[in-house]
Amino acid sequence: MAEFVPVSGVKNHVFEACHHVVKALRASDNNLDANLRKLLSDLESHLSTFGIADTKVEDTGFSEIEERFKEAVKTILSWETTHSTILEAGPSEADHFFQALYDVQTVVMGFKALPIKTNQKEKDIYNQATVALDIAMLRLEKELCDVLHQHKQYVQPEYLAVSSRGKDIVYDESFVSLDDEVVVEASSHEDDEQISECYNSDLVDPSVLPHIKAITNAMFACEYHQAFCEAFISIQREALDEYMVTLEMERFSCVDVLKMGWEDLNGAMRKWTRVVKIISQVYLRSEKQLCEQILGDFESISSACFIEISKDTVLSLLNFGEAVVLRSCQPEMLERFLSMYEVSAEILLDVDNLFPDETGSFLRMAFHELSKKLADHTTATFLKFKDAIASNESARPFPGGGIHHLTRYVMNYLKLLPEYTDTLNTLLQNINVDDSIPEKTGQDVLPSTFSPMARHLRSIVTTLESSLEQKAQLYADESLKSIFLMNNFRYMVQKVKGSELRHLFGDEWIRKHIARYQRDVTNYERSTWSSVLALLTDNNNSERRTLRERCRLFSLAFDDVYKNQTRWSVPDPELRDDLHISTSVKVVQSYRGFLGRNATRIGEKHIRYTCEDIENMLLDLFECLPSPRSLRSSRRK
Repeated sequence: MAEFVPVSGVKNHVFEACHHVVKALRASDNNLDANLRKLLSDLESHLSTFGIADTKVEDTGFSEIEERFKEAVKTILSWETTHSTILEAGPSEADHFFQALYDVQTVVMGFKALPIKTNQKEKDIYNQATVALDIAMLRLEKELCDVLHQHKQYVQPEYLAVSSRGKDIVYDESFVSLDDEVVVEASSHEDDEQISECYNSDLVDPSVLPHIKAITNAMFACEYHQAFCEAFISIQREALDEYMVTLEMERFSCVDVLKMGWEDLNGAMRKWTRVVKIISQVYLRSEKQLCEQILGDFESISSACFIEISKDTVLSLLNFGEAVVLRSCQPEMLERFLSMYEVSAEILLDVDNLFPDETGSFLRMAFHELSKKLADHTTATFLKFKDAIASNESARPFPGGGIHHLTRYVMNYLKLLPEYTDTLNTLLQNINVDDSIPEKTGQDVLPSTFSPMARHLRSIVTTLESSLEQKAQLYADESLKSIFLMNNFRYMVQKVKGSELRHLFGDEWIRKHIARYQRDVTNYERSTWSSVLALLTDNNNSERRTLRERCRLFSLAFDDVYKNQTRWSVPDPELRDDLHISTSVKVVQSYRGFLGRNATRIGEKHIRYTCEDIENMLLDLFECLPSPRSLRSSRRK
């Protein structure tokens, strides 16, 4: 690097030009950039210190300038090969570097004010100054990158977790995937940690911000703002990309999303819901704050840098949402769509605050458009869920008369929805639906019972009831038909009573459906036991048969009931116990009375079962046994 060469023939021109620049700029613009004003003040101070007159400079003053210039160049060049940062050298070294930079910039400005540089030595001096300035700017650019990288900080760990669960809802045409065990784990709202308030996290250690600000001011004053912005954007964009990797949010193309299987898509949608909230409410809010702290004196540039840093990540999140709404409306996607829409609506104000200017309007508008698409697609998916229930048909009766997969799926899915009450009420408020419960008012009626969501949920269950009635017709045995309806209606009531659905369905709905399955209990007892117990009743028809024949026929009829109904299923323990008790009261009491009146005449060897045998065997009913146990007495057959 060539050293500064004093040229007495040009010194007057140099400093006359410097005074000319200062006076002209101050006279022409009262709104000079604060950094340029600082530079001009430094320049005037230098000129005053060196004893420069308006038209004449003493050789001794110029010698001082020469020495300062040479020292400044030396200081700048000393950092060209130094690997440590200026920040690490300490405040004194940093001040020394920036002072050297201003000294070189003073000379550059002075020469720029000359109309033309025809003297070769003038050119040499100017070239030395500009080269030194270029080296200083490159060093500051590297310094900026190193300090940002070495002192970056991450959002606190509690905001990083993307929750997972052991099981996810998987839909198929049989509605077999959602059972009682899964629903405990299935709610994304229960899993996801809530970000209860907007939170600013320092993405760079606050202690180094003054140093970064000094770099900013120096590079902007020297008209190297483009180089500064490119370096700053590159480092911060890279940090954001690293953060997305930490959140495990991949970037998918539209084709990738459309081809995804449900398991992968479900996981990606859950991550998106979590990540888009963290990015908009925490990370980008903090990034915008950092841009303002560093570039606050250059408002339009601060905004432009922030958009360049964030747009790739934001667009990738938007593109995922856009691709998801292109998929068909499948029932298993309802909760995921509800979560995505809910978050998209929640963050709109945050997005508006992040991108308030015209330069960021394309991102702001894209978020609003996506939120509307998610609203429409969520509503369509909800309505299609009801259609899917209605179209679910069975070719054969459900084994054992137990709780149908459709019933389990629908009721457990509905249990997830109260967490989205406000969202669903908003989406469904203008969609009319038939309701099984007429609207009522009064102190005992909760407003939620007749909300748009409540009406739609009751309508869905009414559709389920119709489907179950159709499935019940597949049973040839009237008793088993009653068991099937009893099981399924009881299950619906229990799911409503034991969850937040109670506030939506209301007490009247619960009372109505309790009465419904109790009717099925009565129908079961009548269709099963009326003809059997008739054999034990003394009436005109029974008198035609001998007592021994009636006892034998009762045993055969009881055997038939036992053989069939031990294979039937009543999963609800309370309902099963109630059936055991009510059946035992009727059957054992009738049998005990019959034997009490007629045992002597029948003869002990013709009585196949004791009352205790009957009582014990009744306990086996509805246990869904692979084969009936033999509890027959050891008496002679």
